[in-house]
Amino acid sequence: MSLVLAAASCAPHAASATSAVAAPTATLTSATPGSLAACPVPRAPTSVSSADRGTLPYDRDVWQTLLYHHAKIHRTVTIIANGVSATTESDDPAVATLIKDHTLAMQGRMAEGLQVRTWDPVFKELFARHEHVKLTVELTEKGVRIVETGEDPETVRLLRSHASGVTDFVRVGSAAAQRETPYVND
Repeated sequence: MSLVLAAASCAPHAASATSAVAAPTATLTSATPGSLAACPVPRAPTSVSSADRGTLPYDRDVWQTLLYHHAKIHRTVTIIANGVSATTESDDPAVATLIKDHTLAMQGRMAEGLQVRTWDPVFKELFARHEHVKLTVELTEKGVRIVETGEDPETVRLLRSHASGVTDFVRVGSAAAQRETPYVND
């Protein structure tokens, strides 16, 4: 699997007074000027999870918080020749931070094949094929822009099914998360 991470904007954005959760960041100290490491690392607010960052419980807590705030998230998906391009953002700075945190965590999990939603056939099959996925993440001011591509038709179908499922999570919230992700047919 190849991974590319680009930062479109890395200026820290404070949470608004109306934000439901705080939006802290941590800055990497051994940064090369102009590199992503020079940017603040999106980190979920401590009130979202008491679990250690990088653990499945932490990632689950961030995801469940995003499901709760799904109405504050907007997402567009474009089908491309060998996968999908998607932008997921929020006008709420704290929710935008959670989107970034979640996306980067899932990028790391995909790179290692560390599955989530193991009971969901689409997720299980997609993570099993992680070596056939190229995932590019670009941080935006309000969230992320990703491009997910596959090397073969089955991986592409799984990527498109996953994108459709994530869009359903954004549209419906927790109710969508309780059912299996449907397969899409091209």
